[in-house]
Amino acid sequence: MASLNVIREASCAEGFCSLGCIAWLYRKIRGSFFLIVGSHTCQYFMQSALSVMIFSEPRFATAIIEESDLAAKTADFAHLELDRIVGDIVREYNPTIVFLVGTCPAEIIKVDLQNIGEMLTQKYGRPVMFAPVSGLEHTFTQGEDGVLQALLTISPEEAPGTARELLLVGAVGDLVEDEILEQLAELGIPVRGVLPARDPRRLPAIGPNTVAVALQPYLSMTMNALKRRGVEVLACRTPIGPAATRQFYEAICRAFGKEPPDRLVELEAEAWERIGPEREMLIGKRIAIIGDNLLELPIANLLYEMGAEIVELSTPYFNRKAMAADVACLPDGLTLYEKPDVIAQAERVIALKPDLTICGLGLANPFESRGLPTKWSIEFTFTPIHGFKHAKDLAEIIARPVRRGNLMAQRGWYVDQSAPRVPA
Repeated sequence: MASLNVIREASCAEGFCSLGCIAWLYRKIRGSFFLIVGSHTCQYFMQSALSVMIFSEPRFATAIIEESDLAAKTADFAHLELDRIVGDIVREYNPTIVFLVGTCPAEIIKVDLQNIGEMLTQKYGRPVMFAPVSGLEHTFTQGEDGVLQALLTISPEEAPGTARELLLVGAVGDLVEDEILEQLAELGIPVRGVLPARDPRRLPAIGPNTVAVALQPYLSMTMNALKRRGVEVLACRTPIGPAATRQFYEAICRAFGKEPPDRLVELEAEAWERIGPEREMLIGKRIAIIGDNLLELPIANLLYEMGAEIVELSTPYFNRKAMAADVACLPDGLTLYEKPDVIAQAERVIALKPDLTICGLGLANPFESRGLPTKWSIEFTFTPIHGFKHAKDLAEIIARPVRRGNLMAQRGWYVDQSAPRVPA
């Protein structure tokens, strides 16, 4: 395992609210509806961050907690209000499942969404599930962890004598999911299903003959919940990039007593060949990775394998045990900043002057103004990047700003705002 120096700089994570996970989950879990129990701030974030257009019909809404409601937020009051709202949702949308999304305000004033959900489930004849998605301690991708834990509470138990099968855990695009399922079928791996299932009425059965593997690195709470149900959890690299994807499938093959076929090595070589131009461009480039979506370690591994130098690496949350397989492939002696101090980190990056900085939206413009090319880390969340076939898309996302930065520097379009100003 790589020798990793971990420094925790701050007590809070700089990033989007965990409610951001609804952006991909309400599309992934078909027939679902997400009812956010929160404040006007929660509503504003969802409307602005997700850029809801007038022609769309998003399957999420906000039950707003007003300041005048705070003193009256007894269990009966919350139950009556949410009963009324869920009733309207059922009549208008007829969802197969409703998530009562717990936010920071709901958590602070102790709204018992768990009990309310159980009562409304009985009344409306469909799951009304409490999903803890508070942003007090988590970054935005970890909101998915809370939703998947909610789904686990209604997933069926596997029948006695069920064969040993694989469970894929994590929401990825349908194209990526189909590719992974197709590859596993070619490898002869029996698959139980995917969590979250596209149809929440067909959740995979879970029990001691289930072998679970995470498709995302930020699902530690869900994986621990699976362990408590007797599920065997595999420690695999996140399948992002050619080498990581090969090792992902190899670990699954060995878990099922199969010798990994040579075809996996061939598929990796083909993926590296497809991203040859991007790989050549990134060799020797100095890159800072200070994103906010917990994909920082897998991305750092890919860049290291492409020949780049990682000069700064941080993540909002680090779980050494859950991320052990990704940590093992990092270069020795690297320093990882957990919950970095945003000001101190910005000063470090400006001093380092990397060829590319992968960062959150809030830091991109300040870095660009100083002649530092950037890539928004959120783009990795919403773009298919897992598996062999999407390695090209991933490499192009990274190489594009480097190419742009080179061109702008050649033409003298970058102005270093940190340089001393000469009086007119």
